[in-house]
Amino acid sequence: MFETYLASSELVFFWDGESIDKSMMFSDFEATLDGYVGLLAYAHEEKRAAYVQLDDNLQVNGIVLFTIAFDEGGFAERSWNLPLRHMAEIAGRGPDLGGGPIRLVCRSQCSISWHAPKLWDPQMGSAQNTFAQIQQETERAAARFSLRPQRSAAAPAASYAPAAAAPEVDIPVLTDSDLPVLTASAPAAPLAAPAPPAEWTAEREKMLARLGEQQLRITTLENDKNETIARLGFLHQQQLDILEAQNAKLLSQHQAQRTQADAQRELVESLRQQMSSMTRLEQGLADERRMHEEQLAALMQERLGEETQKLQELMAQREREFSMREQRLQAEFQLALDQRLTEEASTHRLQLDSLRAEVAYRDETLANLSKELAEIKASVSQREEMAADAFLHRLEALGMSFVVFHPGAGHVSVPVADLERYVENPVGYAAAKCLVAEDQYRLWLAHYENPRCNAPLGESKCCDARLIRTDSPTRFVAGQSDRCARHQGADSAIDNVLRFR
Repeated sequence: MFETYLASSELVFFWDGESIDKSMMFSDFEATLDGYVGLLAYAHEEKRAAYVQLDDNLQVNGIVLFTIAFDEGGFAERSWNLPLRHMAEIAGRGPDLGGGPIRLVCRSQCSISWHAPKLWDPQMGSAQNTFAQIQQETERAAARFSLRPQRSAAAPAASYAPAAAAPEVDIPVLTDSDLPVLTASAPAAPLAAPAPPAEWTAEREKMLARLGEQQLRITTLENDKNETIARLGFLHQQQLDILEAQNAKLLSQHQAQRTQADAQRELVESLRQQMSSMTRLEQGLADERRMHEEQLAALMQERLGEETQKLQELMAQREREFSMREQRLQAEFQLALDQRLTEEASTHRLQLDSLRAEVAYRDETLANLSKELAEIKASVSQREEMAADAFLHRLEALGMSFVVFHPGAGHVSVPVADLERYVENPVGYAAAKCLVAEDQYRLWLAHYENPRCNAPLGESKCCDARLIRTDSPTRFVAGQSDRCARHQGADSAIDNVLRFR
């Protein structure tokens, strides 16, 4: 069942940076939520705030740490709908601010999980302590708003009435088989457990409060560490995406250059085909010449005399002309072919050199990028390890220590420097704290957990008589402390016989 608070027992504080810059009554804050009065100084800003409940003595007994965003008119955004009073009523335990443990709602301790993103965690360091700021501002706000503690009426005197007669109850009686049997022979006397001393109860409350504060501080530090790791992971992923995009661009450029080289290769192949066609043309001209020679030979055989001479002269002239024409054509064709081949070969050679240079640059760039990627991964891994070590040293600097309990050693405080050695061999670490060897400590631990005689009786049996426990491992002697009086004497007699021999 929820309590009903007066308007004067509820306050709202706003932070600017690391300090509180504004305090107001909750009724005035409700006016801002309802759209009547705006906070123009907070327009277009998101502020950290705290809803504080006070008891009748103006002591803080409930805190809700929340965030709120304001629009251009200084009014709360329409989507903001935190039930502050309800969240404060179902809150978990917080630190003791003078009036007992308070009810605390923050990002790390919220009963309504979907409201956690709109909350924030307190700072619990010695320099900037959120609860110390709230306590100081509460005193100033009480003086500024003229708040006075409400005096509660004196409690009425307790009236005592004679106790009613105790009803008869069944009393258990042990039978021969050691089983309890209920009887109705006598009235049962009330068995009331003795009340613990008042100082024990106060000490227990203090320890619970300190435990709650330490748990809240650990949860807050874990949230900060997780956010830092997530931010570093996001930056690392961005760098990986950039490197992958650059690599894809270089691969596309290499593919385009390879396509261009294939086109050049096809051009060279076409030139070779043209040379082959020119060779076939030369062969045709040679065939035509042989045909003319055969025709001339036939004419020379048919004609005699002057006609034969004229034909010979004409043939020789045509032969000279044909030879000159053929030489001229061959020289021109060879010159044009050599020039074209030289130009194409030079162009192709330049393009191949350019492609080789670009490929070498691409390989060098890929090697550099791979090296940078490996360095980034190593740096991120080193940063994560350094962050874990720094987190443990920060815990040690804040006064936090790791305490474990081991029988014989009691509560042992493990420094941060010894955590790795303790995790590798907890029993050996406890044995060192007890100033005994690890084997002796293990034998004593078995005796401590089950103080019975383990003298062998044959056929995998032992005496198993109950012994008086040896509380200290330094006073434990194997073969004596774990033997009953009867077997200790037998072992002593055997030792004396062996010593006499």
